[in-house]
Amino acid sequence: MSSIIFREPLVSDADSIWNLVNSNKPLDENSKYLYVLLCHQFSKTCVVAESDSKIIGFLSGFISPKNPDTLFVWQAAVDDEFRNKGIAKELVLKALSQTDPTVQFVEATVTPSNKASLKFLQNFASQLDADFTKSPLFSTEILGHNHEPEDLIRIGPIQKSLLEVTA
Repeated sequence: MSSIIFREPLVSDADSIWNLVNSNKPLDENSKYLYVLLCHQFSKTCVVAESDSKIIGFLSGFISPKNPDTLFVWQAAVDDEFRNKGIAKELVLKALSQTDPTVQFVEATVTPSNKASLKFLQNFASQLDADFTKSPLFSTEILGHNHEPEDLIRIGPIQKSLLEVTA
């Protein structure tokens, strides 16, 4: 296997990202246009992982005006062939390293059935010696009865000086 490069996404990556996300269940399917916008407007808080010129991982995130000290991770996807190799962790670390020094928290939402994401976030918090909290955020009444509730995961504070050591 060749080396994996972690970098900011380009607009030209949007089609590959869209295909990757759509092949990663249970992630929600979104329009290709959304990924064009993410690559164009949020490239500083999104990351792609690339191997042999193929997008094999993607993390979308943003800094909310409501919480300027928090990187909100919206979606993370890794190609089946590359799972369990630490790529998701590197995607989050790279996204964090691209943010301002004032960003000390990571948030994400997780459905109750997405045990793999929950375990990943718990392990990530543990590896960074950061607090981990889970609280209800959006109910099925809000999201619609075809969508599970979403719990808010909050990790931090994160000492960014530790990121280089743990990466």
